[in-house]
Amino acid sequence: MYVLLLDIIRSHPFWGRHIFNRSCSILTEVTNPTRYGDERCCISSFIPPGVGAKDIETADWSKLKRTHWTEIQKQLAAQGCCGSTQNLYLTAFKTVAKEAWTLDQLPQSSYLKIQALKGVKYERLPKGRSLTVKEAAGLLKACDDGTNQGKRDMALFALMLGCGLRRAECVRLEMKNWDCISRSFCFIGKGNKERRVFLPKKLNRIIDEWLGVRGLEDGIFFPRICPGADHSKFIFREMQPSSIYMILQKRAELALIGKVRPHDLRRTFATRMLEQGCDLFILQRAMGHTSVATTARYDFRAESSREKVCKNLEVFG
Repeated sequence: MYVLLLDIIRSHPFWGRHIFNRSCSILTEVTNPTRYGDERCCISSFIPPGVGAKDIETADWSKLKRTHWTEIQKQLAAQGCCGSTQNLYLTAFKTVAKEAWTLDQLPQSSYLKIQALKGVKYERLPKGRSLTVKEAAGLLKACDDGTNQGKRDMALFALMLGCGLRRAECVRLEMKNWDCISRSFCFIGKGNKERRVFLPKKLNRIIDEWLGVRGLEDGIFFPRICPGADHSKFIFREMQPSSIYMILQKRAELALIGKVRPHDLRRTFATRMLEQGCDLFILQRAMGHTSVATTARYDFRAESSREKVCKNLEVFG
């Protein structure tokens, strides 16, 4: 449940890193320094007046009521927050109530009424995009500049395109995660879930060339590049996930493929797998999703493909 709070914290300035009341052990520190930094904002702006507190640390959670969510939801709707964002806030609201009830800070009647709240029903077209085969090839070609940095960037993007890794997972990869025999990576990703991904055969050469430059010593798989005059030297420390975004923008501009976000490479992986007949449940495990419904949102198969199938449908035999 607490993992879901990370998305809430990053998505809106009103929710801070401290969720619960420190004085009664309801305050819980939620951090992800690799991705979100050390900024701290409080949820005190969203504490309903009925709780009777000026800030979150002096809040009396025994006064938390179902009606407070109605007020929060009105504020979210007024700010134009979508159904997904509202549901994330509802999850946080319920989590606060559950923790307060567990620690005897909230009456059971109030807790049950809060837990009975239902999320917003909605459906939207998926965000982002999937790269075409030509665009993906162009992106990798743009990295082929004869430098060590180019070899690293090519291997990094090849792994994201061919295995569907998140950028935060890529920067944490270490040499010990690589299995040369099975040509696979085994690592612990988002949600503390361990998974193994297998490298497509066409990408073997790219990874081997990168390892030839990087070496086989232990440490970060994709190290930083020395910022000084000698760009051929590596600094074996984790890159920031935000660095991948900037690197991608630079390479995408050279490839003339328009705006691309790091997660679009993951969407591309899912789309290619589905185009080649991959079972949705196999793809779910490959991407490390808990729900197959989440995996389904990564289906970016061309609209033209759907149009072709629909127009050629045999209705009357």
